[in-house]
Amino acid sequence: MTKALAIEWASSNVKVNAVAPTFVETEFTRNMFEDEGFYNDVLNRIPLGKLAEVSDITGAVVFLVSDMARFITGETIKVDGGWTAI
Repeated sequence: MTKALAIEWASSNVKVNAVAPTFVETEFTRNMFEDEGFYNDVLNRIPLGKLAEVSDITGAVVFLVSDMARFITGETIKVDGGWTAI
């Protein structure tokens, strides 16, 4: 969808990008990670060995809305600590 909309709206100079995070530690996800087995399984899948923090995700978003990303469209930035690199 990101790529299709990027192509469709490019002539109007509308850029379409996405941010794809891994598990993010928030007040809403803390209950999930009380299950030690689940928590360890998730950490074992993230090469950086930790959960993302909200600021990790917002950094990617701030980049995409900045002038530094003015020629980027149709892309998905994975903020996953290497999860999908494996």
